Amino acid sequence: MLDLVPNMFPSGADPGNTDRTFLEPACGDGNFLVAILARKLRYVTPARYGRGERFEHRMLRCVASIYGIDICADNVVESRDRMRTVLDQHLATCGATEPTDEFREALEAILETNLVCANTLGNGAEVELVAYQPGVDATFLREWSHPLDPAAGQPSLFAPLRRRDEVPVRYSELAGQIEPTSSAYQAAA
Repeated sequence: MLDLVPNMFPSGADPGNTDRTFLEPACGDGNFLVAILARKLRYVTPARYGRGERFEHRMLRCVASIYGIDICADNVVESRDRMRTVLDQHLATCGATEPTDEFREALEAILETNLVCANTLGNGAEVELVAYQPGVDATFLREWSHPLDPAAGQPSLFAPLRRRDEVPVRYSELAGQIEPTSSAYQAAA
């Protein structure tokens, strides 16, 4: 099925195409999610991005644009575990060094916001996801989706935004910065 949408993935002609968004509204234990992640990671190598922050940020970008929802909490936990395994396998295949603690913490923060337990059909209007827009210097701008009031019409998981970072957040700070940043945050940092 993923072969039917080749432009959604990095390729030799477009190796930086890692930020395309995927939503699996009934992700189960993550079969599609891990296949999508593996395809996105193919062109994320130390040869292309180095072995440090740029490499880690690019891997996080691959994960940050993949969303999964499932009604079963056990499936969500397994999906997250499988995503971690794909990243670990990719690192081993690349011969990359062990990722930093900041990378692992950022990965956990992203998996918590992007793979959620909910009933997409019954409660889709209540699901809140976070869009991670990549920025320069290993940063992200986060935008929280705004669940619609059921009386307002059809639910949309990516409806007009309710909350958004005012300033970019370095990936090394994602886990500790769970609320939107403001310009005051940047002045204090």
